[in-house]
Amino acid sequence: MKAKAQFPGFPLFDTADRIHEQSDFELYPGLKSALSALPLPVADIHEDFRIAHRFVVKYSDVPGTFNRFRGEIQRFLNYTWLIGRRTLAQADSELISSYFAFMKTPPASWVSRGIYSAFVSSGGLRQPNFQWRPMALRSKDTQAPYSVTQASLNASRTALQTFFKYLVSQDYLLRNPLLDVRKRDRSAKPNLNLDRDTDVRRLTDWQWSYLLESLTELASEDASFERHLFIIVTMKSLFLRVSELAPRPVDRGQWRTPTFGDFRRTVVDGEPYWVYSVFGKGDKTRQVTLPDAYLGYLKRWRTHLGHTSPLPVPGETSPILPSRKGAAIGKRQVQRIYEQAMVATADRMEREGYCDEARQILAIRSETHYLRHTGASQAIEAGADIRHISEELGHANATFTESVYVNAEQARRRSEGRQRLV
Repeated sequence: MKAKAQFPGFPLFDTADRIHEQSDFELYPGLKSALSALPLPVADIHEDFRIAHRFVVKYSDVPGTFNRFRGEIQRFLNYTWLIGRRTLAQADSELISSYFAFMKTPPASWVSRGIYSAFVSSGGLRQPNFQWRPMALRSKDTQAPYSVTQASLNASRTALQTFFKYLVSQDYLLRNPLLDVRKRDRSAKPNLNLDRDTDVRRLTDWQWSYLLESLTELASEDASFERHLFIIVTMKSLFLRVSELAPRPVDRGQWRTPTFGDFRRTVVDGEPYWVYSVFGKGDKTRQVTLPDAYLGYLKRWRTHLGHTSPLPVPGETSPILPSRKGAAIGKRQVQRIYEQAMVATADRMEREGYCDEARQILAIRSETHYLRHTGASQAIEAGADIRHISEELGHANATFTESVYVNAEQARRRSEGRQRLV
């Protein structure tokens, strides 16, 4: 029986809380030995590692981005040294093209069945985990072949683009080698059964403007719609799920209710800004930055509720969405308010002759995620850093955010297509 090939490489970077310990190899003798054993000049390999380490450390306070960049850079360096037989300083478009081809059909020895930590503790030291691989198959089917998605290749390209820009800025490379790589070399294998655009569940810019205008007019005429206006604007602007605006059970039967105390003003570099602390999916807490344009709606809602302070003050315990009895409205009530807002908007559309648009709005009147997706998509399209939006959405990494929310190329293609003459 033919023996299974062994993976020839090794992990390079530890977790975010330990990455700083790798500035020297005192706690990582196994890593130092592995680097020195590579069939390339030892001094050059150590320089490659040092500059890559400095790059990864820059993102150690942004968990999702750190994990993505860490995984990509150590995979690319393993390929460069072991397959390309080059140092990082010798990277060119030929190496990058072959790397993307390699990622589409990697040897079995480079793929693990499951996720393994890069390093393990042994005798007070950190040693490379020999079960770690640069790529992982997450399928429960042990016979399933490894395949890479276009979203994964896009994420790899984004990480390498950022990395190469850093290397150029540090005079480690003269030119970004990714600039000369053909697009088809960075594309996944074609899937003839999936020749369609990514479905992004979001409102068009016109639909959002119409919805906001309709609710603003309704609230000005009827104070009972102030709640609708505030909920819709808050969910869209702060990328919230319905469950993140309503009381939620936590440990040992306790409930957590969103309060005005979750809004907090802070100052960075002399500039004040507001954040909102969200107790989100998976019982994880995240902070979302409040757009300046949102503060007016927050003030309007607090004025409607009768609060003396236009903006929240530290320690406020009153619910953001109080019920008539003074507690807080629940998830189902928030859902109903969303549906009522969409129906009211569709009614106005129909009255003004937008019958097709009205039917589209009614078709998604129970799909509250449209607000969250719309807010994130518009922010990214306006130029916001996808890493920051990913953090504020509460995603584990920017790869998922990119695959779901980034649709600029498709939008440009459709816009240009509409302008063609018959």
